[in-house]
Amino acid sequence: MEMSALDLIRKSHYGYYFIILAAALAALIHVICKPMLDGGNSQLEINPIVMAFLIYFICGIFFTPLVKKSPIVSKFTRKDVIFMALIGIAEVSALITYFYGISTSTAVNASIFSNSEIIFSLVIAMMVFKERLRIKECIPFSMIIIGMMIIPIGNDLYQNDLSLGSLVTGDLLIIFSGLLYAVDITLCKYIGERFDVRKTVQITSFICATITIAIIVLFQIPMDVKLVQLPSILIMSIIGTGMSTLFFLMGLKLIGAVRTVLLYSTMSMFGILFSGLILSEAITSVDIFSTMLVFAGIFLLRNKLAGTEEKMVETEINNKTNTSYVILSKKIRLLPGMTKTIPNTSTRERNAVLPNCEIG
Repeated sequence: MEMSALDLIRKSHYGYYFIILAAALAALIHVICKPMLDGGNSQLEINPIVMAFLIYFICGIFFTPLVKKSPIVSKFTRKDVIFMALIGIAEVSALITYFYGISTSTAVNASIFSNSEIIFSLVIAMMVFKERLRIKECIPFSMIIIGMMIIPIGNDLYQNDLSLGSLVTGDLLIIFSGLLYAVDITLCKYIGERFDVRKTVQITSFICATITIAIIVLFQIPMDVKLVQLPSILIMSIIGTGMSTLFFLMGLKLIGAVRTVLLYSTMSMFGILFSGLILSEAITSVDIFSTMLVFAGIFLLRNKLAGTEEKMVETEINNKTNTSYVILSKKIRLLPGMTKTIPNTSTRERNAVLPNCEIG
């Protein structure tokens, strides 16, 4: 059943709410995991690898009933299994690195660094497509790097008398986890072209759970999980990861990649706000300035980050269809630079670049 252009515009307004809600829910992870990893509370403290296993396993269970309702897009081949295994390794490495990083860093800094994977994904995409930043794009790119890395780390070095203490080490680990997530996103591009995103998330979650449980068995890490820890783990798994993923993809389908990149980057703002309200962490003027500098850089670089997806959405509205083509991003996040408008091509060719994730 076709929808009028006015109906599509009205419906797209829900996309803004979905993305903002997804950003807010994802920001909860920074705040909830921090007390469980810093060792300040023995009742809440849990091994980062054990917590990663529980999050992946619960997330996989969460997506299982959703997968039953989704269409089968393609059958798995040996190459698909290899890609999913690589995605699992990258994803597990990223999350465990992040957990070890935030254990010595702060939730505020983790929130500021949360957009690092967007930049790393852009860099990887530029390397793959052999693209270069234009002169006018260098300034906003520099703004993001300065606000997201140089200012926070420089401030921590200054506070620690230029010594590489545990706080700075935690910051570097979180940034490195962003690089690993960017690799994860790049690998997800291939899988996103062939399979329904809900099935992909379910399978990769169980693969990640398998990898983490193998690490636990190999290194004989005790599965010491207390009852008081379960509510926080369930919130991170179902709300912070599962529901955030669904809202993200539903919003992406309605408003396109450009607006999604801008709105989802507000996750850092939500993270800083929650860190102050829930954890009572100090929010300084330096933190606020860094966040605003990053957001301004993302706004100015929005077309480079999200490609030209917005033009495709406008074309679809003019054609009075309710189909939008999106890029799979696993955490779930966009793969900047990979969305391309391809004029005068068939629907099949266009789907190869912008697959329909069949969400909603």
